[in-house]
Amino acid sequence: MISLIALIVAATIPLGFLYAVNKLDFYRTGNIRFIALSGLWGVIAYYLAARINPTLVQNGVVSRDMLVRFVAPAIEETLKGLILIYLVRQINFKYFVDGAIYGFASGIGFAIFENFEYVLGHPSTALTLSISRVLSTNLIHATSSALLGIALGLARFDRSLLRRAFYLLGGLGLAYIVHSGFNNMVNSGAALLFAFAAGFSGAGIIYLAIQRGLKEEGGWIKEKLGMADGVTTREASVVHHLDKLDDVLSPLAEKFGDAKAVQSEQFLVMQAQLGIQRKMLEKLKDEKMRAAVEAQMEDLREKMNIARREVGVYCMLYLRNIFPENDNTIQSIIQERIAFSAAANKGGAGSGLWDKLGDRTKRQSAPEKSE
Repeated sequence: MISLIALIVAATIPLGFLYAVNKLDFYRTGNIRFIALSGLWGVIAYYLAARINPTLVQNGVVSRDMLVRFVAPAIEETLKGLILIYLVRQINFKYFVDGAIYGFASGIGFAIFENFEYVLGHPSTALTLSISRVLSTNLIHATSSALLGIALGLARFDRSLLRRAFYLLGGLGLAYIVHSGFNNMVNSGAALLFAFAAGFSGAGIIYLAIQRGLKEEGGWIKEKLGMADGVTTREASVVHHLDKLDDVLSPLAEKFGDAKAVQSEQFLVMQAQLGIQRKMLEKLKDEKMRAAVEAQMEDLREKMNIARREVGVYCMLYLRNIFPENDNTIQSIIQERIAFSAAANKGGAGSGLWDKLGDRTKRQSAPEKSE
């Protein structure tokens, strides 16, 4: 019975850490399928490491002490990071925030199944062992992989092959230093309290890095989100406050109901993602990648138009005035009408209004035919 509880602790608490880290991404650029894939790869990486590491000791390549302190961290970080090298090249990978979350997931997948090995191998101390590991070793596994994911995310838009290689090697090296440093500390008999402190310090570093990345993405949105995508100034002002989404949606839910709040949330997140993608388009030089991003943006604009209609006129007006921008001008009114026009047309944002104006101008300027 104790072993069963220990196994539950060994799995649920690390998954809870992953859930908390993923919730930090309020722009939702992370792909849930990629998170699951990263976690699954972490499990595969564990089984590969569990075959490689003992073989090195059995064949006399390294001593067990040398393996634990220096060799195993290098092998395990390399294996956990292979999935990140693949994911960073995918079109759905946006920025290093994604890399941090995917790396964290890979580390958690690895750590959970390593926990199972330790818990099942030490039934008399299973519960104590599982608690101590999830609060220390597991966080180190997740932190080190997340650091590599951050490095690869930073390298994504760098045009220099040399600098991209530097990011890869630097991130891998940093992951190794964190992992090996922890193993050396624990193997030298450090108090359990220090192991806990190391684990939570690592998680804190990842938290701060994600916050920094979200701030940069917020700058991208502020810079790029606007009328080119049929987003009014007031709508953009609400998107800029997605970190306070509960504060934004609570009064709206009270006035219009929970269903409208959910629809509004989805609409705002789509707008934020569109702003991030527009910045990506500016940074990407590969024509195939640019074409893929443009196709995603077009699809997202169509979904936004549908979402705007579902939210409805009155709810949209209420939403726009949650964070007023002091822009009660004719230009603001025109922007709002263009946005509503976009929802009623299949073409680009606001194209219906401008096409009509263009047609009228052409008719007025055309020379009259002589009889």
